[in-house]
Amino acid sequence: MALFIIVLIAILIVIVVSVIKNRLKQNRDYKALRIEVHKTFDKYSFLVDKDLNVKETNFYELNENIKDDQPYVLGNVLHCQTGCDSGLCGTGIACSTCPVRMVLRNGFRDHRDFSDIHATMHLYDANHQPKTVDVKVDGRFTYIGHHPHFLVKVSKQR
Repeated sequence: MALFIIVLIAILIVIVVSVIKNRLKQNRDYKALRIEVHKTFDKYSFLVDKDLNVKETNFYELNENIKDDQPYVLGNVLHCQTGCDSGLCGTGIACSTCPVRMVLRNGFRDHRDFSDIHATMHLYDANHQPKTVDVKVDGRFTYIGHHPHFLVKVSKQR
């Protein structure tokens, strides 16, 4: 009986150590993504979940004159005219045909990266004036814990 208890305790210790190692790895992966988001100062970077909620971004660091007053959904953070006017990115009439939303939806479905997606967006500037902007969008699919995410980079086309 004592041997059984010792074996059981040893198994539990191995399981606990394995879980702790897995959590530490997930934390390191998340920290690495956070560093990548914030060091990319030539592009806007967004870490988004499957609902396009922005978990990390460098957008406001690069646009100090733009208020951080929008919901943390990708289109709202970018100040997309359709998303802001409808209240929330994804709820406007034009959102169903948005190329950025479509490529992200497909990327989450297929668990695949994408690159060089070109789109024309209508964004509000710091003075809340609509501007037409041609952008290039790249995305890298990843998991944080067991949850799918994309690291999305948006840059103005030259």
